[in-house]
Amino acid sequence: MSKISFTPIQDAYIAEWFPDVNFGAVPFLYISQYKQVGDIYRSLIQFNLCSLGCNFIPPNSCITEAKLLLPVYRNEITGYIDVNVYRVLQYWSEDLVTWNTQPLASNYPDGSESVPGGFFGTVEICITDLVRGWYNGSIVNNGLLLTGNEAANDLLGFYSKEYPDTSLWPKLEVCYFEHCCGCRDYPDED
Repeated sequence: MSKISFTPIQDAYIAEWFPDVNFGAVPFLYISQYKQVGDIYRSLIQFNLCSLGCNFIPPNSCITEAKLLLPVYRNEITGYIDVNVYRVLQYWSEDLVTWNTQPLASNYPDGSESVPGGFFGTVEICITDLVRGWYNGSIVNNGLLLTGNEAANDLLGFYSKEYPDTSLWPKLEVCYFEHCCGCRDYPDED
């Protein structure tokens, strides 16, 4: 089995309190409500599975696992929250997206992970089925929308691709077997 990691081609957060402001050049991403009603944060991330150069999954491979990795920068969670990942259904631009222009996203999360207050590691969210769809072309890759607790003050922050230390950027980690036949039956991971 092989493993490959991708970094974002674009990312940005959007803020309800600043509905017409673009935050695409900021070194952080935020989710959840902050301090008061009307102050919700969401983040958008997009990865390209067909990067130029050597960083790509070979044709006819079978993806066995795909995880979104989000190193935590700021944690103001009071108990636990779920970090939810939704597929984005429309094109968006890191340099233009705002709360008022945010793209439509799926109604159901493609992945979710519970995060406690005080946690400062890396949040890992399984999105294998979504990434398989991107890879085989059955799902259009418009990226991901991240949400948290939008009903209480539980702000959670991650590093974005604008952060100077590239080791802390969001990553999409994909495990796969090369040259599988049909990719209907996924090999055991043993």
